[in-house]
Amino acid sequence: MQPRMKVLENTFLYTFSSLLVRAINFIMLPIYTLFLSPADYGVINLVNVFITIGSYIIAFSLYSAIIRFYTDYRDDPNKLKRFYGTIICFVFISGVVFVSIGVIFKNIIINLFFSGIDFYPIIAIALASLFFICLHSVHQSILQGIQAGKKLTIINLVVFFFQVILMLVFLAILKLGLLGALLVTLLINCVYFFFMIFDLYRSNLICFCLDLKMLKDALKYSIPILPHNLSTYIASFASRIFMNNSGSLTTVGLFSVADQISNTIDVIQNSVNRAFTPWFFDKVNKNDENSKHDIVIFSQFLLLIYSLMYVVIGLFSQEVIIIMTSSSYISSWKVIPILVIAYSIKSIYYFYVNILFYYKSAANKIFIATLTGSFLDIILAYLLVPRYGMYGAAFSFLAAKVAVTGIVVSMSSRWNTVGYRLSKMLGTIASSMLFMGLGLILSFFLFPGSFSWINFLYKISLLLMYLVFVYLTNRKLIIEIMGGRSVFQILKLLAQRQR
Repeated sequence: MQPRMKVLENTFLYTFSSLLVRAINFIMLPIYTLFLSPADYGVINLVNVFITIGSYIIAFSLYSAIIRFYTDYRDDPNKLKRFYGTIICFVFISGVVFVSIGVIFKNIIINLFFSGIDFYPIIAIALASLFFICLHSVHQSILQGIQAGKKLTIINLVVFFFQVILMLVFLAILKLGLLGALLVTLLINCVYFFFMIFDLYRSNLICFCLDLKMLKDALKYSIPILPHNLSTYIASFASRIFMNNSGSLTTVGLFSVADQISNTIDVIQNSVNRAFTPWFFDKVNKNDENSKHDIVIFSQFLLLIYSLMYVVIGLFSQEVIIIMTSSSYISSWKVIPILVIAYSIKSIYYFYVNILFYYKSAANKIFIATLTGSFLDIILAYLLVPRYGMYGAAFSFLAAKVAVTGIVVSMSSRWNTVGYRLSKMLGTIASSMLFMGLGLILSFFLFPGSFSWINFLYKISLLLMYLVFVYLTNRKLIIEIMGGRSVFQILKLLAQRQR
């Protein structure tokens, strides 16, 4: 298989498997909105963001080190086993300490972060889930680092299946509501922990130990990245706290639905980037012109795929909300286009930040960009959310993404020998935003709260026009990625094989 087609296959596998785990909230959205009030959904979202923040703190962002250090240890199986064992033991100990502190200082946690929510059982279950989710993430990072795409996909298919089944049982049959949704998360990740141990032993990838030198090297790499990984989620958490304190959990719930739809973009971009990063590191290691060309071409192709996603989600978010949620959630769609713009800007960040991650001397400076963006997000949210509600939160998020991306692009210029062109990336994004904006005219001015076939067909026509525009303006790039074949030639070949 040609190298570019191989990386396309691996990227698809990693993206698909990661999406299965993260897509549960999106796929279950109709069930959530049917059996949970906007306030209950707001609680779930607050808890989920809290768990995400806690998972990085407990693991000290070692997920990044697991992927990066695989390239250093892969030729020495014994060192690799000791490295993985060290990381797992450390995260286990750190998790026990963190959860214990959370229980001891439960009143402070409630007052600061979860006003109006009971610690028992809601927050207690969240803390227990957090412990197992950290170890779950470690195993996923190991599989991503060794590029076991097919295995990861199969595992996540099984996890996805059981999550859906249990969620339906706990919400639709047992009628446990908010408590049921939280219990499913705890149960799934608890079982996954035991599977992780079994799988690593069977694959001969673990030796339980605490190698202090390996741990020190890994932490030296990962701790400077910790503020970078935390800052965005802390800002998101802060916005929801402001909405809860100045409005209600209902406002949090509405914004959470909008974010759930638009965040599909970032889930896909982040999943693709997890698969893209090891390949990117290998290509940069080779340090030749062909490798640099491959990086630029493949990155531009990914951005084209992303742009199609921006247009689809931005155009049809209103219809998705109307179809998938109850009437009390419909107004949330108006925030989604703002969030789509923010996530489209963030796509540029993903490409340039890989340059900083590759160079260890640069990786410990990434936090400057993310902390700056997060502080801006929190300050703007503090000023805008009390007055403009979820719209204030959306604009704060957009401003933060622009700031972070701008700083990362500027910082990476010192190490950017790959050949990325910012102007070309911005042009791709700008054209997608133009088509999205044109497609939403009828939604905003004529059909803001109802489904219309006229509006729907108008959006379909804009989408088709954009597809034609993308192909005509990027035909050479697409043909090169496809190994010299045009789209029509590939379709013809597939048809011949079917015969």
